[in-house]
Amino acid sequence: MRKFVRDNNGWYFAGSFSLGILIVCMLYIVVLTGPVEYRTRFVHIPEGFSAKRIALLLEKEGVIKDKDQFLLATKLLFRSKSLRAGKFELKGVRNLFELILKLSSPSSYYIKVTIPEGVTSRHIAQIVEHRLGIRKEDFLNKVSDKNLLIKYGINSPSLEGYLFPDTYFFGEADSAERVIEVMVNRFFEVVNDSIRKEIRKKGMNLNQVLTLASIVEGECKFDFERPIVASLYLNRLKGGMRLEADPTIQYIIPDGPRRLYSKDLKIDSPYNTYKYRGLPPGPVNNPGMRSILAVLNPAKTDFLYMVANGDGTHTFTKDYNEFLKAKRNLQRLRKLYSPNGEGVNN
Repeated sequence: MRKFVRDNNGWYFAGSFSLGILIVCMLYIVVLTGPVEYRTRFVHIPEGFSAKRIALLLEKEGVIKDKDQFLLATKLLFRSKSLRAGKFELKGVRNLFELILKLSSPSSYYIKVTIPEGVTSRHIAQIVEHRLGIRKEDFLNKVSDKNLLIKYGINSPSLEGYLFPDTYFFGEADSAERVIEVMVNRFFEVVNDSIRKEIRKKGMNLNQVLTLASIVEGECKFDFERPIVASLYLNRLKGGMRLEADPTIQYIIPDGPRRLYSKDLKIDSPYNTYKYRGLPPGPVNNPGMRSILAVLNPAKTDFLYMVANGDGTHTFTKDYNEFLKAKRNLQRLRKLYSPNGEGVNN
């Protein structure tokens, strides 16, 4: 039978080593599993903050009780240099271990931004400013940035019309250019090669179709009218007539949308289709897919005129006399129900 003999120094070393491991393990347990109590659901870590500055911020925000304990915990986890900037949701975080893992991972907090069909870039800028904190001026500057137009191969005065209406999820630190990039990429994802092939078959280019689609979008409340309205405007284009489309006037007035007046129709702008023939230089809003498809698949009609009925629908006519008659009938009804109502909306 073999016997093992150890001297006093050996036993001392082994005991010290075991004690050291025990202390480290206890330190891990005490420090890392200590509860986190926070008064706020979210915490925002600015770009460039060191671990010490983050610790001070967390202590000030009431996320942690002791900044030194937090810093020690980051060292135990080898995460002192890995803490990230961004907005973080603290829901479900129970201790320092989970908090540090959360702060050293990419920000998982995304903000939902919904862009309705038919809104202008000015309106989108307001939504983006409200939801993401991006200044609307910065957003609009990027919308008209010539370098971005070149980047995306868009032949239009601005990115108006190419910011596809949809629901998006953005990071809190996303820039105006990043937001626009996502929207434009979504546009080209939906208006794909197959659709662009159909556009070429129509003898039109993308910007022309999108411009007409934006007018259809601005005119129509109900889907069943979109192909009819598209047909009407295509008929006017073929006949060399002015489009006289109200959405183009709404686009150039600074306080739109609102009821239009005679003075509005006299504004000198290439977008004024009451003044100039043909399509305006570019889209007047950001249309949805249904309006784009309506332009590509218009109804077969001889309509050249329409009158808004006041309930979101229109009365369509083939000749000017029928149009005047429908307009007089509508004006009589308006006077009946709104004696002081004035305007030129057709």
